Amino acid sequence: MSTLRNTLVASVAAVGLNGCVYGYVNDASTGSAIQDVTVSVASGTCSGAGCATPSEKTDSSGLFVFDAYGDRNGADQVKIIMPASGEEAIRLLYSRAGYRSVNVYHKPKYEEVTQDGKDYLISGVQPVYLCALLAPDSDGDGICDAAESRYGTSATNSDTDGDSISDFAELYGYGGVDLRYYGANPKKKDVFVEMDYYPNLQPIQAALDRVTAAFANAPVSNPDGSTGIALHLVVDQQVAAADADMDLSPAWTDFDVIKAKYFASRRAPFFHYALIANQYNSGGSSGLSRGIPGHDFMVTLGNWSTPGGTEQQQAGTIMHELGHNIGLMHGGNENMNYKANYLSLMSYNYQLRGLTVDGTTGVLDYSRVRVASASEAAVSEISAFAPAGTTTEADLAHYGVRIGSSLRSGNASANLDFNGNGVIQAAPLAQDLNNDGDTSDIINASQNDWTALVYHGASTIGDPYLGDTESLMRMQPFLVAPEKTEQCITEHEHRGPKK
Repeated sequence: MSTLRNTLVASVAAVGLNGCVYGYVNDASTGSAIQDVTVSVASGTCSGAGCATPSEKTDSSGLFVFDAYGDRNGADQVKIIMPASGEEAIRLLYSRAGYRSVNVYHKPKYEEVTQDGKDYLISGVQPVYLCALLAPDSDGDGICDAAESRYGTSATNSDTDGDSISDFAELYGYGGVDLRYYGANPKKKDVFVEMDYYPNLQPIQAALDRVTAAFANAPVSNPDGSTGIALHLVVDQQVAAADADMDLSPAWTDFDVIKAKYFASRRAPFFHYALIANQYNSGGSSGLSRGIPGHDFMVTLGNWSTPGGTEQQQAGTIMHELGHNIGLMHGGNENMNYKANYLSLMSYNYQLRGLTVDGTTGVLDYSRVRVASASEAAVSEISAFAPAGTTTEADLAHYGVRIGSSLRSGNASANLDFNGNGVIQAAPLAQDLNNDGDTSDIINASQNDWTALVYHGASTIGDPYLGDTESLMRMQPFLVAPEKTEQCITEHEHRGPKK
């Protein structure tokens, strides 16, 4: 297996089966391979004849292999490395004289490869660039400037992509969690959510895929040149029937009983926690966020006419509640709901139905346009709404508009039948634009949600390697405190909110 670097051809994933764990170590300054780096299993289990010394040394190519097959180091040196009981990742300690030691967490992700006519299961560890003892680390994130250059991360910002997770944690893991296993990239924004669910309420995979795709399509730029946000919805485990409290009341008190049992605290600095439950506080609300922004949310569609919700209802509610967790209110930057000029899943107008874009209904999206303020006392059906900021009339023309529960003919830019009478009226008319029963309000301009997201979860998301960057990102813990967060839409409201 000494030619792993050039000859591994991955085929079928086989996570959970025993096999080789391997990786490469290079010098951060020169990029060259380092020989005789000791890679020790600081936390994990070792089984096999060679486990008296649960470590390996790198060869001249910088490669180390914990050999489960005996092909590389001999049958007397077989080592099968797995996480310790109750843990999800191995902790490997890299050390060599003249270099800083580094801990790397690795959750084995075995894949089947064929080499020299034999099949193997192997799991590759993040390549490591070791830093000299006195190498400068300008941002204090545990990765020296020379290594940052190798990884393409910032040497002056411990969180290159601005997602509230340090470059160190995204590359090497932290606290027992291997973020790379879940797809973390220090140069692209990541959002992680663990989802546990009640019996018979497992989320529909198609709904999860649609939410993930909506984030991937977001108009958000990244340091690696890509656009979008990598959303990682990790459906973790089913809550036992005996633990599935059918009415979470008081909501967060009962929620915490389940969270304490099913959510590993080691994930808390990185993962939001979502519970797919039945109902809370004896009501029919679709869900609740624990503050805005926040760390936790619940989706509670268990008592709806389709138990657990339809695919559209699930997808919309998951994305809506997660939106609260990342800083969005029902009016974007304010709590006013049903704002006709706010084209976002965060509005009850769209949470369960989705947006209508270029005639396609059910579109999952937060607002990506800014719409100017409007006076309910005088709206023009001919000119509809006006754009704000960098948004153009052409941008608005893509969107259908709901007034309350009703999709009106026309679009957000022109010929919008505000009152739904089937006639485009030339003269200005009065129209309730926020579903409160009057026509006396000035409706504030709406925001572009995707540019307003916050990722720190009210100071709950983030790890110690953020260093100084952490304090800069956490100026305001809550926009809306947990006890003041509004319950979300009910099925009754969805069928026909008040006029």
